[in-house]
Amino acid sequence: MASKSLNIEVGKRICKMCMTVSKGKAFQVSDSFVFATPDGAVVDGQIVNPAIMGEAIRDEMNLHNININNCVFSVASSKIAVREVNVPAIKDDQIKSIVATNASDYFPVDISKYTVSHTVLEKDKTKGSENSKILVAAVPTTIIEGYISLAESAGLIINSIDFSGNSQFQVLKGIGGENVNMFITIDSDSAYVTFMEDHKLLMQRTLNVGGDEMICRYMGLYEKDDDTYLESLQEISVSNEKFEVAADVEDLDDAMRRLVMGIARSVDFFHSGEYGDKEISRIILMGSCAHLIGIKEQISVAVGADSFWLEELSDIQGLANSVNDISVFISCLGARLAPMSLLPKEYLEKTGQSGSKAILGDQNLGYIVLGVFTGLAILMVGFAFFQNHMANKELADLNASVSSLQYAEDTYNSYLLYEKGKTDLQAFVDGADTHNKYLYDFFVELEAKMPSAISLLTADCNNDGVTLSVEVPSYDEAAVVIRQFRSFESIEVINVDPISKAEQEEGGAGIVSFTITCNYPVPTTTTTTTEASTEESTTEK
Repeated sequence: MASKSLNIEVGKRICKMCMTVSKGKAFQVSDSFVFATPDGAVVDGQIVNPAIMGEAIRDEMNLHNININNCVFSVASSKIAVREVNVPAIKDDQIKSIVATNASDYFPVDISKYTVSHTVLEKDKTKGSENSKILVAAVPTTIIEGYISLAESAGLIINSIDFSGNSQFQVLKGIGGENVNMFITIDSDSAYVTFMEDHKLLMQRTLNVGGDEMICRYMGLYEKDDDTYLESLQEISVSNEKFEVAADVEDLDDAMRRLVMGIARSVDFFHSGEYGDKEISRIILMGSCAHLIGIKEQISVAVGADSFWLEELSDIQGLANSVNDISVFISCLGARLAPMSLLPKEYLEKTGQSGSKAILGDQNLGYIVLGVFTGLAILMVGFAFFQNHMANKELADLNASVSSLQYAEDTYNSYLLYEKGKTDLQAFVDGADTHNKYLYDFFVELEAKMPSAISLLTADCNNDGVTLSVEVPSYDEAAVVIRQFRSFESIEVINVDPISKAEQEEGGAGIVSFTITCNYPVPTTTTTTTEASTEESTTEK
């Protein structure tokens, strides 16, 4: 990879471009700029019209007098699937084989339509449990093909295509801090949340909402044209001297509610798993829309931690010559450090590149070497570092124990939690489903169907039904009453005790009395176990 590279991140609304060059132990960002993406050229990371987008990139390169022809892309899209996986601490080539073999288990999609790659996040060399934690990404092949077409239209050669989550991690892992750092990248149409602790990645989340809702709301209120998007973004950013112009606009804060709620849900998800006891010490904001008015304060309140802009951290100043640039171009810079290998072999052969250069370019090797052996010649140090690195890997291979993949255990534990939750829910439903729910229907029918001559003396209600003590003037009336009870839909069984008649004095007609027991219907239930047994029997047959 050349010492200079054009780094590009293409969004639906905004395209970011910068040049990176080496400066001492770090990369330096130069000639950084953004421009409006042509309408309809990009949708959710997919290059829809490479010809128009390529022409726009070439025009901007001419405008800024950029003459280099090699580039790196950082891609952000909700279509990219990502998983963190634990594998045995083995050689990188062997890890690649494991990922290829288990890709269909990692991602429930037609894996033949995806390009799968990985990066090693950390290695645990604890004796007896040596393993590596890797980040695996599955990118739709159509997205990769779109960027290749874009580069051809712009007259560029691609050195690497990286997933933006990995791009950001490669830069942010150099930032320390107590407890957990929560990094939030806010762009126009998306946001990316990264939780890190002690330079290690804990979790990443993608949100399909960004600053676009607030910017469009502002443009609508002031009847601005679509071509003033970047101008409007600047007008409602805190860095704008005319900040007070938009301060009195009602409901601009509400326009960011969906984004803030999404960030808060990410925190809830983070604490709902294995990191429930970890405290978020600070929130660090970056991205093209991180400086929108009020967003910093809203996020701080929603999460319950202090918020900072990336340029306010002293940790970041060694990574770029302009701290303002690094906040916006974080993914562009990171795509050069240790990108995933997402380019197809055919393209690498066509452009005269090897797979190793696409993963670890000459400049990246120099970056690592300078950080370890400052003052020695790059070539000699690179060779010595390589030999030492290979020896350590061989030693790790001898001590590695082959174990089942952690993801299988995680999946099984999730299944047990699901089954327990389902059982608890069914117990709750069963406890709530008492026969007394028929009581109301019973009395409605009683009022509608009983003759006016009936006298109801007592009613004893329980879970199974109702027992009534009844008086009527004659046996004929008693027969009518019993017949009516048998027509009730709210009861299933009736039992009538022996009927007695008490004669009234002075030749009266007397009173017929009896007790009738009415039982509710018993619903038929089929348990999950029964269904499973039936399915097994059917399968065996």
